[in-house]
Amino acid sequence: MISVLRTQQSAFDASTTFRVAPSLQASALASQLPRRERWVLLLLDGKRSVATVARLTQRSELDVASTLARFLHLGYIEPVHAVESWQ
Repeated sequence: MISVLRTQQSAFDASTTFRVAPSLQASALASQLPRRERWVLLLLDGKRSVATVARLTQRSELDVASTLARFLHLGYIEPVHAVESWQ
């Protein structure tokens, strides 16, 4: 599991943006998460970068990236490609 998380973490950097997977409802999913993870999930709007989410939650980028890697592994979120985020 740790090696999977490390691989996923290296697949994105501080400028990567994410959004909740379209098949999921963010509020319903958030209600099932611990508060620390809930804030991260609710801040994912497809425009905020990992660095911005870290600043808003007052957590380190590595800590946020670890949470995001877990969410990716579980299929809760997906990266937003640069072209999509400008539309």
